Amino acid sequence: MISFRRMILLFLALMALASSPAVTQAQSDNSSDGQPGISQQGTEASLPQPGDQGTPSGSPNGPITCGATHLGQCLKDLGHDQVGIWTSPLRLHADDALWLVPFGAATGVAMHYDAEAQQNLGVDQTRIDASSAFSDFGLYGSIAGAAGLYFLGSAKHNDHLAETGRLGEEAIVNALLVVEALKLATNRERPNEGNGKGGFWPHGTRSYETDGSFPSGHAAATFAFARVLASEYPSKRMQLAAYLFAAAVSASRVTARQHFPSDVLVGGTFGYLVGGYVVHHHASGGEPSAFFITPFMDARTRTYGLHVDIAPGQVNLKRFVSILVR
Repeated sequence: MISFRRMILLFLALMALASSPAVTQAQSDNSSDGQPGISQQGTEASLPQPGDQGTPSGSPNGPITCGATHLGQCLKDLGHDQVGIWTSPLRLHADDALWLVPFGAATGVAMHYDAEAQQNLGVDQTRIDASSAFSDFGLYGSIAGAAGLYFLGSAKHNDHLAETGRLGEEAIVNALLVVEALKLATNRERPNEGNGKGGFWPHGTRSYETDGSFPSGHAAATFAFARVLASEYPSKRMQLAAYLFAAAVSASRVTARQHFPSDVLVGGTFGYLVGGYVVHHHASGGEPSAFFITPFMDARTRTYGLHVDIAPGQVNLKRFVSILVR
């Protein structure tokens, strides 16, 4: 199985190897007004079209952007993203029920038929091996593809292409962080474990697995990257190719007997939402954040955590109160 820690190390290695900084903004999703997704703060800016040149982050007056010379900013971006993602339920609106209710119902139905679906598939080792190989190719291919876009865009001085790669990598890591937390919280058995019914915490709290079944990391990562690609290059052909590839990778996790249908449904949906959050958040030209989150680790005392700083002058009290009373 793929190690979660290796994914994080791979992302940091890719940032360290980057030879040029990324641009400061990404093109917003043209269809974002009507699409469900994790809510974000700020106002979307007018952005360059694919192929146009943006303002490089290396300019004296430009904001600091995650890149080879600003690895600390990469960690800050991930910290800010995680806070925004996990607090997104506080910003839900009544019209979000239009997609939340069907999603919840579909998840419930999928869970009800999870064991039966795997039983009907049966055990075909040739199919399992081929599906496992394809799904791993899809995950590693997405990670490598995002890095390739970044390097290619940097080499060709195509800021938008480089930004797409950077946002793709960031979306993948954010999606895997969310998935890992949910795996630890749900501790679900995989189809090839226990009685094959996918029990949650089957042995109580006495023991737990760090690589549980719910939700699927492959589905989350590939759909997160697909959302970035489809948003940055919103042609019908690109959208169809990106989402079909992500769907194929997700389905292969079921046929490989590594996940149940509900695992890939939830993983893919969360990956799609996380990818949308990353694009919209970094394409936003709104007000600066009033909250600054910086990860820290002290090897001497073996402690780690987050520094949270608040800039009172940048707190929008009216907006904050409206969120609390919503």
